[in-house]
Amino acid sequence: MRKTLQIRHYLIGEIYRAGNSSVRLPSVRELARRFTVAPCTVSAVTAELIRDGWLRSRRGLGIFTNPEKIADETVAGLIGVVNGDGCLYYFNRDVFDSFTAIGRQILSHKFNFRNIMLESADPDDMVRELSQQPIRGLIWNTGTVMVSEEPARRLSREGMPIVATSPFFEHIDVVCSEFSVPGIAWADYVRKNKSKRSLYYLPEWHSTLLLQWLYKEEVTTVHPGQEIPQEKYDIIVTDAAHHRQMQAFCPSAEVHDWNVLPSGSRLVPDYRRIAMFAVERLLQLMKGRDIVVEKTFIPFL
Repeated sequence: MRKTLQIRHYLIGEIYRAGNSSVRLPSVRELARRFTVAPCTVSAVTAELIRDGWLRSRRGLGIFTNPEKIADETVAGLIGVVNGDGCLYYFNRDVFDSFTAIGRQILSHKFNFRNIMLESADPDDMVRELSQQPIRGLIWNTGTVMVSEEPARRLSREGMPIVATSPFFEHIDVVCSEFSVPGIAWADYVRKNKSKRSLYYLPEWHSTLLLQWLYKEEVTTVHPGQEIPQEKYDIIVTDAAHHRQMQAFCPSAEVHDWNVLPSGSRLVPDYRRIAMFAVERLLQLMKGRDIVVEKTFIPFL
C-alpha cells in the first residue's frame, strides 16, 4: 500500500475514533517518523483532508479532527468487512455477490462500511491490524476460502462484535448456507448407483462440507493442485471451474457439478438473506445483546 494511502487511512481512522469530539492529531514530524516518509508527504495528505473538511488546522495549536464532518458523513459509525482471508488479490463472482449484498444491508441500517484489506495472513498480525480499525463491528465474509477462526475468536474475546459466513467457525456467530442438502443428495446418489470409484475433486472448503454424509471408503477426495490417483472413476463430483478438466481426465465417468443436484436443480446461495441475517445479528451484538453464540443456516435458492 502506498505510504500516502496508509497515512490517509490512519488519519481517517483517528477521525472516526474521535467521533463527536475535536481531537488534536500527532504533529507532522511525528507522523513522518511513524510512517518513515518526508514531512512534506504528511503535509500533502493533511492538506487534502483539511480541504475536504475532515480536519481543521488551528494556528499555533496543530491539526484537529472535525466532528461536524463525521456528523455529515455517517449516522451511527463504521462497520468493517473482511473478505476471504483479508488478503484476496481479486474478487470472484461468489465473493463479489456476497460482499455487495452485505454492503447494501449495512447501508440500509444507516451505517457506513469499509472493505478491510489485511497486510498479513499471520494470526497475530491480523488481530493487531483489525483491533486498530475504527470500526464498531466486523463481518468476516469468508466466501469459499478456508480461514482460521483464531483471529476472529481472539477479537471477539477482546470485545469486538463479529459475525462470520464460515460454517467452520465454532466460537463466534455464524450465518451461512445450509450444505446438508447437496451433501446428502450426492451421498445418496453415490450409494444408489453403487459407485465403485467415486472422486470428489473440489476445493477443501466444499469437500469438507459435502463429505460429512459419506463413508471415507466410498470416495477419493482430491483438492485442485493435488495429484489425482490414476484410477477408473465412475462418478466425479467437482465444480464448474474444473468440469472440463475432469471430463478430459476420465471420459468414461459421469462428471457432475456439486451445486447441480442429481434431480437437475441448481443451488444458488441466497446472499441477500445471508447478508440480512448477518447484519441484523451484528447490530444485536453491537448493542450488547446476547452472549450465546448462534449459528444460522440459510437454505439455497
